[in-house]
Amino acid sequence: MKSNNLSVALLLEDLELAKEFSDIFRELGVVPHFYEDLDSFWSGTLEVLPTLSVVDVKKMHEGSLLLKNHPFVKNEQMPMAFFFKSTSAPLLHSTYDFFNMGTILHGANYRGQVKSILKRLNKLLAYEQEINKHQIEKVKLNSQVRSLIEVSEVYKEDHFYDLYLKKMFNQFESQKNRAVDFFEACENVFSDLEDVIEFSYLELSANGQRMISPESHSMKFVSIPSLFLGRTCKDGIEEFAQNMGSQVAVELLGGEVMSLNIKGRMSHPELIIYLKLNDVQLAERFDWMSFENYLNGIYASFNESGKAVIKREARFLSPWETFSIFDKQIKMASQGDIKNQMALVDIDLSDLIATVRMGECGEFAWKDFFQDFITRITSSATCELKFISMGVSNIGVVCDYDHINKVLPQLKNVAVRFSYWRYFEKSDALLTKSLKPEVKMIPASPEAYLLHVEDVKFSALDDLESHAIKMKTKEIVWGKAPERTL
Repeated sequence: MKSNNLSVALLLEDLELAKEFSDIFRELGVVPHFYEDLDSFWSGTLEVLPTLSVVDVKKMHEGSLLLKNHPFVKNEQMPMAFFFKSTSAPLLHSTYDFFNMGTILHGANYRGQVKSILKRLNKLLAYEQEINKHQIEKVKLNSQVRSLIEVSEVYKEDHFYDLYLKKMFNQFESQKNRAVDFFEACENVFSDLEDVIEFSYLELSANGQRMISPESHSMKFVSIPSLFLGRTCKDGIEEFAQNMGSQVAVELLGGEVMSLNIKGRMSHPELIIYLKLNDVQLAERFDWMSFENYLNGIYASFNESGKAVIKREARFLSPWETFSIFDKQIKMASQGDIKNQMALVDIDLSDLIATVRMGECGEFAWKDFFQDFITRITSSATCELKFISMGVSNIGVVCDYDHINKVLPQLKNVAVRFSYWRYFEKSDALLTKSLKPEVKMIPASPEAYLLHVEDVKFSALDDLESHAIKMKTKEIVWGKAPERTL
């Protein structure tokens, strides 16, 4: 270390000796501070800690002051060198417990002794500097390690939520071929997620004047009452309606509620999903925008797949054409040919139509209901279906007999889950009414279906083919009078 970075304090008894030491230190570029007594030395070194103190052994105590009690001496912060004479040499014993750089003997070569002490001191200071440098590097390295740990933790959290998002994607992908519609897909996924405490939906009514909550069978689902908007939303759920729905959803669900705006072909969202979460971190760290965009694609997939199925597979048959097929099938079966047999399922909409005709629930969107209902059936079907219209109250569904065990449960599922009330102008008036149709397999014959439509019930095809039932049917249809022909 350079000498001009040193500071020296002298506590000597002899003033001439102090001047001689001052000259030696001045030659080395150091101006020492001279103290005549221990009291002034004590105060001065407390104020400014010297790099080296040269102390006469005879000055180590003064009245009640003892050098060994000096704070910087006790904690060994102040390096010292002790000056002694042959007469004061016994006092050196009391310096053995001090942190010191050596001793200076009276009368010997002072310059050489001082240089030797300074050499040891410079070496010590160099070591201290090296230690301080390593300490600074250690602090810096620890800071970098902490930063890396923090970055690593953030990465782990981000990776966790990325995997969580991927898990959600996979669950919805699996619902594409399993769920009847978008609502059932959401219901199945959200019902299984532990982080979702409750959920709800809102969509526009057919006339765009209300927001209504579809039905759900999930224990986590919270139904939101129908909301009258005050004006018509013609192109999706407008912003004022979104705000209204969010306020009601937060009041009903409470807690941390996330809303997802699901868009289709309209400018504004066609559906809003509300999720009540039990994890604040999930609400803050999860990539909700990507999830919302993905759900938009799932929503479009369910809607477009249904329309594509209608264009490609769904064929509407007239009753005349259908009955000809049934007659041909019965004739072939009587000859022992039971290949390519067709099965018939009737969807009885009598309760729905009766409610519409009463007029208490306002206008009914006939065309939209029929299109959406058929779309829902075709999108959930796993085989080709044919449809027969027997008036507005009955829709016949024809499929291969080999597929009836799959088709019948699918039709019943659609019938139970379909949102009939959204096609009424005043959906609130439907709370106490049952609109769900009866779905029943009917013998594939013209007579059986006609009698079913006329409320004559047959339990099985075997009964229909029995002679006794044929005679009874003839009497019911024609009465007891003789048959009349044209």
